[in-house]
Amino acid sequence: MAFWSCLLSLFLWLRVSLTAGEWSAEMPKSVVGLSGSCVVIPCTFSYPANGKTYTEFTGVWYKGYYELTVYHTDTSKISDAFQGRTRLTGDLRQNDCSLKISSLSSSDTGPFMFRIEIKDLDKFTYDQNKTSVTVNETPEIPVVSVEEEVTSVKPVTATCAVFHSCPSDLPRVSWNHNGTHSSLSQPQNPGHLRLTLYTLTFTPSREDHNKHLSCSAEYKVKTVTNYKTLKVKYPPYDVKVVSKPSVKENDSVELTCSSDSNPPANSYQWFSSNGILLGNKHTHRLERVSRHTEAMSCTAINTEGKNSSGPRKINVLYPPYNVNVVTNHSVKENDSVELTCSSNSNPPANSYQWFSSNGILLGNKHTHRLERVSRHTEAISCTAINTEGKNCSGLQKLNILYPPEIKSESSCQTKILTVCVCNVDSNPPSEVKWFDPDSSETFSSTSIKQTESLTIFTLQGWLGFPETVQCFANNILGNSSITLEAPQNGIIIHIAVASAAVVLVCIVVYVVRKRWTTSLQIDGARFGHPLL
Repeated sequence: MAFWSCLLSLFLWLRVSLTAGEWSAEMPKSVVGLSGSCVVIPCTFSYPANGKTYTEFTGVWYKGYYELTVYHTDTSKISDAFQGRTRLTGDLRQNDCSLKISSLSSSDTGPFMFRIEIKDLDKFTYDQNKTSVTVNETPEIPVVSVEEEVTSVKPVTATCAVFHSCPSDLPRVSWNHNGTHSSLSQPQNPGHLRLTLYTLTFTPSREDHNKHLSCSAEYKVKTVTNYKTLKVKYPPYDVKVVSKPSVKENDSVELTCSSDSNPPANSYQWFSSNGILLGNKHTHRLERVSRHTEAMSCTAINTEGKNSSGPRKINVLYPPYNVNVVTNHSVKENDSVELTCSSNSNPPANSYQWFSSNGILLGNKHTHRLERVSRHTEAISCTAINTEGKNCSGLQKLNILYPPEIKSESSCQTKILTVCVCNVDSNPPSEVKWFDPDSSETFSSTSIKQTESLTIFTLQGWLGFPETVQCFANNILGNSSITLEAPQNGIIIHIAVASAAVVLVCIVVYVVRKRWTTSLQIDGARFGHPLL
């Protein structure tokens, strides 16, 4: 009897042990969550179904050893501290008991255990399987990855690894650079934060070189940022010819080809303005520069390409030259006129002097004003001065306009011919007409001679020349006239009378001879003697 009692006890112990062994659960010993976010405790369970199907399950999660009800299928039984913050993410009928806790705080560390109640079977608490929660008050800084060196204008992809504890409450991730965005969540390792990779595909430019490529993750409690410094390779740009600000004429100067590039330029070329290659070093030396030294350019070259500067004209300093007195083309007599001292120099002239034709200093400004000019105003010159020296203009005679003035030297003289001379001083030159005393007849000048502003008009005449003639001169500013007496020449009159007498005698002789010859011819015919 004792044997059978022992055998029955062993059977019952084995039965209980086997039955208890079928109640099992799998969950991590710990998970990590972020304060203010959520956390999921992954959980699966099993029970002794013994081939039967059960459909009514009640799932319960506890904090500690039944201290607080964290979750219950009947939500009214959930403790106040967890009301509205917990739910099952899986289906108990599929043996998934995963728990999500939202709005984590530092008091939500656990440990947490799961209990299952199955209608028509049994109830079981998996108190041997508990999970603790580590609540991080500060999010982990994201990890930014990008190639060590990138090339301008070639697309590149950067990655930002962001850690979180709640797939349904992901942080807001942003980049400080434009581009194409994407994300990919990684499988979670138990006891660790979840990882999501955010990518940015962009095309770097030279402006990105040595700039931060930043990725920011905005959580409910805090925003964390990390960055990588971009190293961008690009060809030379902003290529310039650099030299001293200025150089004196006939001095030497050294030019440098400056550029911005990565890697730095390692080759250079120097060109004249017409494209002739002058050198291939970083610097180029010009000897004895002058105001006529032509512009130059340089080309910088690196492994990524090349670029050229614009033509650079050297700032050559030289004293004034081509100094001129500049004024109106002409000015009327008695008007005022302003004169300007013009010159070509570098730097521009900053001091001036004005001189009369006999060397008297008249002024020292850039312009000089003359009041009530006349035809007798003397020539004037100017001197331009700068830091490099000075130079003078030639004497400048003003072009003064005035009406005709007939000089007192105008007169008529008679020798063999009668010659009248009318001397006219005017600017511009005048036209002259000659008139007889009653202005009924005009004469043209026999000759015209121009000497500066003086024009000499000459009229010649023979017999019949009027006793007086009028010289009338005019230009655009006015007119003037003078009446000249033309003395009569006695010799010419006597010659004319004698000539007329000779002509008369010749006519009489001719007529008498003609009549005598005709008479002889008539008598010869009458007596039969022809006239020999």
